[in-house]
Amino acid sequence: MNAARHNPRLDGQRVGLIIPSVNATIEPEFAWIAPPGISFHAARIMLRETTPEGLREMNAGVEAAARLLASLSPSAVAYACTSGSFLEGRERMRAQVDAIAGIVGCPVVATSAALIDALNALGIRRLALATPYRDTINRTERSFLQDHGFDVVSMRGLGLSGSAIREVPPEQVFRLACEADCEHAEALFVSCTDLRALEVVEALEERLHKPVLTSNQVTLWALLRVLNRTADIAGFGRLLTS
Repeated sequence: MNAARHNPRLDGQRVGLIIPSVNATIEPEFAWIAPPGISFHAARIMLRETTPEGLREMNAGVEAAARLLASLSPSAVAYACTSGSFLEGRERMRAQVDAIAGIVGCPVVATSAALIDALNALGIRRLALATPYRDTINRTERSFLQDHGFDVVSMRGLGLSGSAIREVPPEQVFRLACEADCEHAEALFVSCTDLRALEVVEALEERLHKPVLTSNQVTLWALLRVLNRTADIAGFGRLLTS
């Protein structure tokens, strides 16, 4: 009898992801670049529009999604929505993370908290911000970052919402990021877990000569930290090789 061919993602740690229902990007990106020994399992919460009202409605379903993931016995869980986690500020984000952790019984990261930790780890204080969002959400994100002590020195958005975000091709993300950058920025952050930014991180760092962060990149980085995993993931930004 031949030996079984073991799937390298099924003999390790299970990670739960709480993601917006429209998100078609984060799961393929994690499957693409995450090291072996980690499997990802998503619970979706309904998001129709990326507006304050739509995000608050979505956030109301976070704890129900966490209860579903608790049955997975995960090693870690991520609330993988940038705007959903920064919408109501730092205190609400912390309460959100604590509520999820109380349900799933394991370490929990949120994308916006992961961004703050990544910027601090890189020693960044001034950043450029590129987003797919409408102006209302952009202003909220700028305020969130400023409340954490960062200076958003330039910002550019696409004015999109909901499922339209996932349809933006990586070439357009590259152009948006270049337009958002400025010489005073020490780093560039490309926001949203449903935006295809990971595909252009390396090209952007070569063009801009500074660290480039994306929502999915910082979320994976934070997950690896709480899982006590070390991985040198080349080609997707210096954060994942630091």
